[in-house]
Amino acid sequence: MQTLFAFLFRNRVFGVFIFLEAICIWLLFFYNNQYNSYFFNSSNAIIGTVYEKANNSKSYFRLLEVNQSLAEENASLRMELARRNMDPLLYDTLYRNFIVIPSRVVNNEFRGYENYLTIDKGSLSDISPGMGVITKNGVVGIIKSVSEHYSTITSVLNQKVMISALLKNSNTLCTVQWNSEGPLIADIKYIPRHIPIRIGEAITTSGFSAIFPKDIAIGKLLSFELSDELPFYRAKIQLSADFSSLDYVYIIKNEMKQELDSLQSLL
Repeated sequence: MQTLFAFLFRNRVFGVFIFLEAICIWLLFFYNNQYNSYFFNSSNAIIGTVYEKANNSKSYFRLLEVNQSLAEENASLRMELARRNMDPLLYDTLYRNFIVIPSRVVNNEFRGYENYLTIDKGSLSDISPGMGVITKNGVVGIIKSVSEHYSTITSVLNQKVMISALLKNSNTLCTVQWNSEGPLIADIKYIPRHIPIRIGEAITTSGFSAIFPKDIAIGKLLSFELSDELPFYRAKIQLSADFSSLDYVYIIKNEMKQELDSLQSLL
């Protein structure tokens, strides 16, 4: 305490100066209309800026909530659209057992050879390994592992992933597998040489697995060649999903998958 008093005593002249300056400034701004107006205008501008920044921050977090709500609504609408555009019997056969769960991508790898994604839904959201993942544009990958709040996805841009596919024009079964050429191109395999194909032809999921329902977009035929000694085409497709800008995705839950897997394991 003595040290504090000694400090104040040594600086008493400067303290008195600051006190008098404060009084002068107060008198200047509150008894002079011009300066008074300038002071309050400046204060309002500063406070307004602070409020604007705070409101922008609130709006940003509110936007995340709105996006999540829209993603959930889109998931419901996608299933409803499929129901309305299909014959009721066909819908019951293909889509009745599937549930769509929206999720947000929190990490996305697409430049390596074995790429993965991470999403913000896990076992607490009823996510489990082996579920398919799509966007509004097409197939993204398959759930690999889950924790309570997060899941990792083996991307289509992973050489270990093979997707059962169909040529839409001929309903021919084939397989899509990434070839490491880039995030937009993959190989399409096992198209028999006697099947007529054309550039731009749509490639979709076959529905012959418990992972994806039928007719989810995978890509379009980009190029092909046919050698005399090979029984199948060599062909490439342009993938429908843009892996460089993924944000929200949809997990496809097949409620009958466990039963199907158990049955097929007996073969």
